[in-house]
Amino acid sequence: MKIKYQGEEIETCATAVAAFLAERGVKPAEAVLELDGKIVAADAAAGTPLREGAELNAFRIVAGG
Repeated sequence: MKIKYQGEEIETCATAVAAFLAERGVKPAEAVLELDGKIVAADAAAGTPLREGAELNAFRIVAGG
């Protein structure tokens, strides 16, 4: 299926948010997740399904000077 991740169309076989992020080396607990305009809690990512055409963004918070 095709989804948009960080604004880029990507083909994936993953059926859940956490599985898709694992393919990209992103840990849900280390990012703020947005799926189709709604925030997804890190502990819910494994059970949150992806669908054709979904729009997913993962924002990492970085601190420093």
